[in-house]
Amino acid sequence: MNRLFFSTILSLSCSLGWAQAYRSMSIWNDGKSTDYQLVAVDSLQFVSDSNAVNLYTKKNVSLKASDIDSITISVPDVTSTNKKTVSQLKSEFSTVKIDATSFKPVGSNNPLMGHKFGADPWGMVVGDRLYVYMTDDHLYRSTNGQPITGSFDYTDCKKIAIISSEDLVNWTDHGTQPVAGSGGPASWASNMWAPCAAHKTIKGKEKYFLYFSNNSGGIGVLSSDTPYGPWTDPLGQALINHSTANCSGSVVPSVYDPAVLIDDDGKAYLYFGGGTDNLDPKDPGSARCVELGDNMTSLNGDPVEIRPPYHFEDSGINKVGGKYLYSYCAHFNTGGGSPGNGNIGYMKSDNPLGPFTYVGKCFDNPGGASWSGGGGNNHHAIVEFKGKYYMLYHNRALKSAMRSSNPDINDNVELRSTCINVISVDTVRATIKNLSSSEITQAGVKQLKNFDPYVKVPGATMAWENNVTTEYQKVGNNYICTANLQAGSWMCLSNVGFEEGTKGFTARVKGRGIIKICSVRPGKTGTDIAYVEVESPKMWKNVTVPLVSVPKNGVTARLYFVSSGNISIDYWSFIK
Repeated sequence: MNRLFFSTILSLSCSLGWAQAYRSMSIWNDGKSTDYQLVAVDSLQFVSDSNAVNLYTKKNVSLKASDIDSITISVPDVTSTNKKTVSQLKSEFSTVKIDATSFKPVGSNNPLMGHKFGADPWGMVVGDRLYVYMTDDHLYRSTNGQPITGSFDYTDCKKIAIISSEDLVNWTDHGTQPVAGSGGPASWASNMWAPCAAHKTIKGKEKYFLYFSNNSGGIGVLSSDTPYGPWTDPLGQALINHSTANCSGSVVPSVYDPAVLIDDDGKAYLYFGGGTDNLDPKDPGSARCVELGDNMTSLNGDPVEIRPPYHFEDSGINKVGGKYLYSYCAHFNTGGGSPGNGNIGYMKSDNPLGPFTYVGKCFDNPGGASWSGGGGNNHHAIVEFKGKYYMLYHNRALKSAMRSSNPDINDNVELRSTCINVISVDTVRATIKNLSSSEITQAGVKQLKNFDPYVKVPGATMAWENNVTTEYQKVGNNYICTANLQAGSWMCLSNVGFEEGTKGFTARVKGRGIIKICSVRPGKTGTDIAYVEVESPKMWKNVTVPLVSVPKNGVTARLYFVSSGNISIDYWSFIK
């Protein structure tokens, strides 16, 4: 006797709705079953009077009642917060204009960010993540809201930009955070330039310290309980300025560009200084180093002199093979003397406070690379991460890509972007092989590991994007950085690892519109993985949806998030 369980099916459809309600259907006959995936089903139609059953899945299936003993419908663990059907959600994109291009080309890993600028990078490793701290380069605005053009004015740089990554391709934006001036923890300071950071266990608690340039007149220090802030000012004044011993303006024209090192014995050292005003350009002697106190916010002794040839700015410090390598940027009038105009040179010492001996050049000015967007000042940081050494630097590639679509960007508007490339360091001889401009590529570095989609991923995490902005804001007692998308905006992740499978997606969002998650570039036909309905314009809301198509277990090369409206994302994750 054939059995059709209409009452059960209808009761389920009433309570859950057809849109993404069921995971699968099994049709049984003579002890055997045929399974149908129903993750994309919008309707099932049972026509009993004609003795037939129509099953609407990806392909229409028509069966006679005589072919069926029973029907089993399984409900997924993930209950959808969507109210619309899949067809309705898809239709939201029918009128949305999507530009599939991006200023940072998909597949290129330099610069690190395509949605904003950042200069003078410093790298700090915490656990499995590399944190990068940068000057907040941006399109400066005058008091009437119009762009300031025709000037290299850095006086509007008062914030710090912080990003981090486990794989060096997908980067989490921790926000452009206030530092100097009104609204910043260092209200006494006028600017925030060229930061560096370190962390140390103090009284049993891990503390993070941020050192920054107050224009060229001093070094400030901030502290935090996390590597990404928020920051507080423990001193309420500069740690070092022109009144500090051996740092007067006549011998150190610019007290700026700090670098910090915590040695194996726990002692910490700060390196800074530069400028050539009224000094011998071949040997200005304007660089300084000093031991920090155990609290990281005081000095243990007076700064002492370092004498890098043709030095101008940009201190760097690394301990390699038991030696201390001090690196720096030369000025732009070396007359052929090593390390050459705007290049990075380095020195070596057996002791953290010197004396240092000049070794040679270790990095060409990146402006010589064809894709870099032109020359200009140089700044660098060398960081060891997961067994390799990397050179962090900035160039003008993103500015160059944006010029054709933004009339406010011209030669005299200074907008720099941080990049990264592998650099060869001999850890036995404590030497650095020069990284030439021809070796720094837009392709950048290889991704170190697959991206983990199962963890709580901050919304402002991406490798590439189009028309996405990020916002650092306080929500309750916490500070977050959100990704803000408009109609047609998208962001993309590289090599996402679905090795453990997935059955759903969850996020904390705000706004109105639809998020489409897919594995092909927007505008192309391909696999849609999930649709997320966002209908909360004023309040943050948690949403959860099953998938309309389950990614194969393994690596998804590109994972896109596409928006049909104005949506902010706090965080998201896929459900195993």
